[in-house]
Amino acid sequence: MGSILQRQSKIGLLLIFLLLFFPLNLYAQNWSELLKEGIKEYRAENYEEAAEILKKVRKLNPRSSVAAFFLGLSYKQMLKYEEAISNFKDAITLTPKIKEALIELIDCLYRIGRLEEAKKYLRIAEENNIYPAKTLFLKGLILQKENRDKEAIKCFEKAKKLNPDLEAACNFRIGISYVKLRRLKEAKREFEAVVTKAPNTDLAEFARRYVDLVKRRLALERPLRITALYLFQYDDNVVLRPNNEQVATGITGEQSIAHTANIRIDFIPHLPGNWLFSAYYSFYGNFHRRNSTTHDISAHTVSISPGYSLGRSAINILGQYTYVFRHEHRYMDTITVGPLFRTLVKRNNMLEFFAGFTKKRYLETPLLYTEDRDSIGTDIYLSWISFFKKNGFFNLRYEFTYDDTEGENWENHGNRVTLNLTIPLIKRVSLQLGSDAYFQDFENRHTVFKKHRVDHTYTILAGFTINILKNVNLILQYTRTRCDSNIAIYDYTRNVLSSGVEIRF
Repeated sequence: MGSILQRQSKIGLLLIFLLLFFPLNLYAQNWSELLKEGIKEYRAENYEEAAEILKKVRKLNPRSSVAAFFLGLSYKQMLKYEEAISNFKDAITLTPKIKEALIELIDCLYRIGRLEEAKKYLRIAEENNIYPAKTLFLKGLILQKENRDKEAIKCFEKAKKLNPDLEAACNFRIGISYVKLRRLKEAKREFEAVVTKAPNTDLAEFARRYVDLVKRRLALERPLRITALYLFQYDDNVVLRPNNEQVATGITGEQSIAHTANIRIDFIPHLPGNWLFSAYYSFYGNFHRRNSTTHDISAHTVSISPGYSLGRSAINILGQYTYVFRHEHRYMDTITVGPLFRTLVKRNNMLEFFAGFTKKRYLETPLLYTEDRDSIGTDIYLSWISFFKKNGFFNLRYEFTYDDTEGENWENHGNRVTLNLTIPLIKRVSLQLGSDAYFQDFENRHTVFKKHRVDHTYTILAGFTINILKNVNLILQYTRTRCDSNIAIYDYTRNVLSSGVEIRF
């Protein structure tokens, strides 16, 4: 009996062993083969198929850090960063811990903007010296995202020294930071290095595009720029002959051929940090075949504008001086000083606000004291500037002026609204449209005409700009001015036809 029980006991143990061992062995073989298959699909870039297989592996064996890691990689390739993050977190906590998963986790957190969380894991990677070159590269990306570009450049420089395989990627990122810092020559050098070191990569293609953009921006932002304009004009009312024939009796020869020249030299150096500076000199001349002794004008203007950048905004102090000659005699000078504030409202829209002090001095002695136009006043304007399409431009501006003149006949305040629009039509041809409405009210009763003078001056402009050569434009314009005044001698209409050339250096 005892031997029978012993034999039954041995048989029972054998049965239990067989029941337990073979399913476990089959189970282990099942998830292990699936894991290999999932990794194979991932390496073949079949990411969706890999994810489906690896999800099954994770259900069969939730403790597999390898399955978690490759499932995270698959999700990352599919741009499903939240799912990837969850799996990478498992891959760095399960046994064995996968160091590479920590780098991938930081990268995913960076990509979806969870920077604070990314920095927490970044510190862990730094403390444990995990893939130091990759860690430095990711640290640079995060610093760049936080606009700490100088610190980011240092990280990228260290990363490429530790791992030469990262050199092209680091150079590209250093170039981006230099663009943000407005160090365009250094940026161009870094992008060109990418093209040289990795010519057949997608990164090199991006770098080539940046090189082109930086070249154009360097041309636009070069410190010294010169613009020269010449216009040949027909002016049908040089002397502003009044519309009222009774008042205009005896006034003739108002029509004339004219020549207009304008030369402007801009100086805009690149200053360190957030400091700004710009200055320009401008010469303007308007010369007539008829009435030259009374209506030829030449003016010299000097403007200086130091400032400080506040990121999307900037504030400048504008100082401007203009000296005007009429024919060969000194006519007047003007000085304007005040703060100018600019801010980007949207990507291609800018708002400007200026409030300044203006002093005008007329250098010819008037016949009557009441006609003395020397003044101290204010000039305030608000301007909206918008860029659209390629070379499209829109500007709407409101301006308030006040002139407190010595002579009572000229003291006035004015409200002006100006609209300018540039519309690209076809390649190299743009349509120019403009309008200006100036409502001027004079404060005192005119000593001669015994009424308060009110002028409403309307100007319209239409024309074409044709780019005939690089930096050379052909200008065709028509301008009409209508001054509607309640004092007949100041009421006039004027038409000007212009054609000429603008050259930029």
